Amino acid sequence: MRLARVLVRQDHEVVVWAPEWCRERVESWGGTFELHEPAMPRVNGPVGHVAELATTTEQLTEDLIARLFHYEVDLLVHDSQTPWARVAGDYLGIPRIVSHPMFPIVAPLHIPSDAERLLPVPDFDEARERFGASWLAVARRWGVELESAHNVIHSSAEAKVVYTTEKIMGSYPIEPNWHFVGPLMDPGPRVAPPRDRPLVYVCFGTQFNARAALFESVIRGLANEPVDVLVSTGRGMVSAVDIDPLPANVTLREFVDAREVLARASVHVTHGGCNSVHETLLAGVPMVFLPQAFDQFPLAHSVELLGAGVLALERPEEIRGAVRLLLGSGKARARARQLSVHLAGYDGERRVAALIKRVLFENAALTA
Repeated sequence: MRLARVLVRQDHEVVVWAPEWCRERVESWGGTFELHEPAMPRVNGPVGHVAELATTTEQLTEDLIARLFHYEVDLLVHDSQTPWARVAGDYLGIPRIVSHPMFPIVAPLHIPSDAERLLPVPDFDEARERFGASWLAVARRWGVELESAHNVIHSSAEAKVVYTTEKIMGSYPIEPNWHFVGPLMDPGPRVAPPRDRPLVYVCFGTQFNARAALFESVIRGLANEPVDVLVSTGRGMVSAVDIDPLPANVTLREFVDAREVLARASVHVTHGGCNSVHETLLAGVPMVFLPQAFDQFPLAHSVELLGAGVLALERPEEIRGAVRLLLGSGKARARARQLSVHLAGYDGERRVAALIKRVLFENAALTA
């Protein structure tokens, strides 16, 4: 959505295929909205996830091809986990850019949530068979292969956009087709003056917020500490009933304006999702990381190396020690503020414009 808004500002005619909740925002920018709300895979495990995405590709590609053709699309920008967009674009010969919302490095680590444990675990052989059947159906119908299981989840492309910077990426190796554009976020609210009692903000996003034990570990670790703790459950499965009684210094909310809270916070206890990390750094707030899955582990490690956060084990005493460490040292806060200046000054929009121009130019030259 942030990238789409930038493209509208740069005077491109932009059509956004997105869920219904995006309609008002897209149309307020001057973009054209097309409803696109495929069901997300509701299975436990990567093999079943890949099989579901392949089935969705088989079901949705024809309609998407027709709509792309109707709008005479010159360039297709699509999320990394929409393989049907890759197939439709390649069938029509439209140049593509993949929008990768995660940190580019993905670790094979994952702590299952309470919600995931309730999902069905598909039979391995049956899931592989379904993937193979969809692979063949797509290849026969459109002449485009779904590639490997990995590339069904993370589509390949000549150009990939990633919403961080080289500095935050650090020393991790990355292929040359990845393009850094920064978070493309508006400046947050003005940072509030220091409080008598530090505010510790606790939030695990909206995708990794379904483990009551995770919230309990943080709350137990910070109970009776000389801090105010604001916990946001992100409208997930966990509620105050699951963690009753709350300590006197802890307030729990279903949902808060994260950027408004970060403007007042001294520390953020987070899972380390890409959006959460960049919002927090823009606010100049150091982080305690409790990664839950995939890219969160390497991103947390990178920010720790930069001095703006610390990784902690999911134990109350570890979390308490990490928060005390960040509150007691001005170095982490100073480093987070330096990274805030870095992100605020990063010219991601210019990089977007240059990439769009290059991809269109190279495609025109290839066509000629």
